[in-house]
Amino acid sequence: MGSAHVMKRRTLTFRLLITFLSLLALVIVALGFVTISMLRSYLVHNVDDQLKSTGQVVASKTLANIAKMKGNNSADDVGHLNLSDYYIYVKMEGDTIIVPSPDNDASKKPDWDVAGPEYFSRQTYQRYGKPKDPGSFASKKTADFETVKGTQFGTQWRAIAFNLNDRRGTTIGTMIIALPLAPVDATVARIAWVIGLSGAAIVIVGAFTALFSIRSSLKPLRGIESATHAIADGDLSRRVPKGQEGSEVGKLADSINVMLEQIEQSFDVKERSEKKMRQFVSDASHELRTPLATVRGYAELYRIGGVPDCEIPVTMDRIESEAQRMSGLVEDLLQLARLDERRPLSLKDTQLTEIAMNAAMDLRVRDAGRPTAVIGLDGGPAPEITIYADSDKVTQVVTNLLSNVLSHTPAGTPVEIALGRHGEDAVVEVRDHGPGVEPEDSERLFERFFRTDSSRSRASGGSGLGLAIVASVMAAHGGTARISETPGGGLTVRLTFPPVAPSTASGGITAAEEAARVASSSETEQESKPKGKGIGRFKGSASKGSASKDSTDKSPTDKSPSDKDPTDKDPTDKDPTDKSPASKN
Repeated sequence: MGSAHVMKRRTLTFRLLITFLSLLALVIVALGFVTISMLRSYLVHNVDDQLKSTGQVVASKTLANIAKMKGNNSADDVGHLNLSDYYIYVKMEGDTIIVPSPDNDASKKPDWDVAGPEYFSRQTYQRYGKPKDPGSFASKKTADFETVKGTQFGTQWRAIAFNLNDRRGTTIGTMIIALPLAPVDATVARIAWVIGLSGAAIVIVGAFTALFSIRSSLKPLRGIESATHAIADGDLSRRVPKGQEGSEVGKLADSINVMLEQIEQSFDVKERSEKKMRQFVSDASHELRTPLATVRGYAELYRIGGVPDCEIPVTMDRIESEAQRMSGLVEDLLQLARLDERRPLSLKDTQLTEIAMNAAMDLRVRDAGRPTAVIGLDGGPAPEITIYADSDKVTQVVTNLLSNVLSHTPAGTPVEIALGRHGEDAVVEVRDHGPGVEPEDSERLFERFFRTDSSRSRASGGSGLGLAIVASVMAAHGGTARISETPGGGLTVRLTFPPVAPSTASGGITAAEEAARVASSSETEQESKPKGKGIGRFKGSASKGSASKDSTDKSPTDKSPSDKDPTDKDPTDKDPTDKSPASKN
């Protein structure tokens, strides 16, 4: 497995290296070809200059010799021109072939070979041969340079033809003078060999340099590979090493790190959500098990005849009470599920002040000795405030908060409902002057099934879903619910409604998400603490005996269930499922 990854990495390096070396070799070959072509052209041009200058002298001497020989005079020699490497061919028009004579000085006399119209040295002939068929070239009567093949295999000669004219300008013959190109080819071959060796050395050095550069540039990719393996094994905290800033690999590493951050956050959110769901199911099962066990116990006791006739009404009342509490819990769970499904709200213009007045009136009926007031945020008279919201759910929110006050503060503790605006937002504050809650508990009050230590008794503590419903309803309206301490002691819950509520029931987030948002700054710290003291006092909805019979809370889907208060019991209402229970915390 590891060797396969190494091979893939080497394959990328190999491909880049081969591409670079191919381009480098192509450039070297092209430059070498151009250099050699230019060098050969230059050397051939030099040969042409030699042929032209020497040919003119030889042609003039040849004409002089022709004139002297016709007058029976001795011919001039051209030995001082050092013609040992030249080949000369003279063809006359209808006359005898006349060629330049060698130098009379024996020390300078070359080993001439005069055969008919040809003039060349034996040494040159032995080394390079002679041009093929010079007669056909002489018949062209041209002064252009031309490369002709030699008698020896692979040899070439550079030749030029001169016309021999008499004094009257009449052409009496043609002279061809040629030089072998073998020395030029040898020089070009040596230069080509030097260029080839130099090019090979450049390619080798370039290969090592390119390999080092490519490996250095691709080094972050090995870090990316290692990081992705660790991530695949479950280490979502692993990050890719940053490459050179601004480079392609560096940009890739930055993009991968951003992606990994998002993936880690998504997994973290998913893990917390699953953890909360497991806790929710566990808590719901626990809450339902207790009333079910009570109902089952009383039913079995009655079946075996363990309940005296005089205690049957009390037993039936206990069964009814537990069934009512279980029904309230189920209603709370059903409402949270509906809010989580993001069902549309029934939005309309809602008189927030009227809802507060009605809720305060219900609280006075339930606890006549408790001072209850509806005021403005500044302490003055409550202003008239209209919001665009679901009036039934807003009523349930205010009722749940007042039920919490009734359940978790001593009798006679004052409570105020303060109304006002903060900018364009409508604000409702439910203030009590009771004992308050611990700071660590206040950060978790909106969690489902959370109860503080002082409210663990089900007689007053409820199911722990009331404030979760409050948070969910406020989130559905696009608003917020915040906990703070009342000046002088106590607890204040501040509700903020935006000018326009969203059109869906969830407002984009669920109750659990709203609770997580409310306590996001301290959730990690709270989860790290021991859970033995995590059940607190003030997490709930309405208390026992909640004012659920208020005319504004009649919707079957918006009931605020709770344990029924004995003082509100209707003797004619025999079926617990037909009652309108209030939310119980």
